[in-house]
Amino acid sequence: MSKKKKSFVPENGGGAVGEINVTPLIDIVLVLLIIYMVVTPVMTHQMDINLPEKSETVPEDDVPKEQLLVATCEDGTYAFNRQPLPLEEVQDRLRKKIRKKRINGEKPVVFVDAHPSTNYADVVKLMDTVRDAGNQASAKVKIGLASLKDPKDFVACTPPESRPPATVSPAEGQEG
Repeated sequence: MSKKKKSFVPENGGGAVGEINVTPLIDIVLVLLIIYMVVTPVMTHQMDINLPEKSETVPEDDVPKEQLLVATCEDGTYAFNRQPLPLEEVQDRLRKKIRKKRINGEKPVVFVDAHPSTNYADVVKLMDTVRDAGNQASAKVKIGLASLKDPKDFVACTPPESRPPATVSPAEGQEG
């Protein structure tokens, strides 16, 4: 006896075929693949940002005396205009300076600096303090962030040194 192939086709010849025709499925998958390959490069998203122009560094002598600089030091303490102070005192002095600038018609700008190894939470706390001091002084404060620097270049927590008087040395061949 030979084995007969069983099919789902009834013996009278009419009805559904039980086999799946994969040719149309392959055609659809290939068309979708081609569409995906064509559309993918078009879908790349670009983020538009406005980068600042390269600015010149202002010599230390040209910095305004009323510039407001707050900093987070390496040990977690805070400084206002290079004077180490507790955070509450920084906020009080900052509020007074902001109010004074607002009365003079100036827009207050506060620069925030932080030592490279400072805890991020301390920097955020300092920025919140600056914002709160501006709110208490009824002024909108712009916050400027200082650029990243090496630990040896960070001087915002050290008091400014008094400059020694300039000495002029006599030229060669001349005496005293």
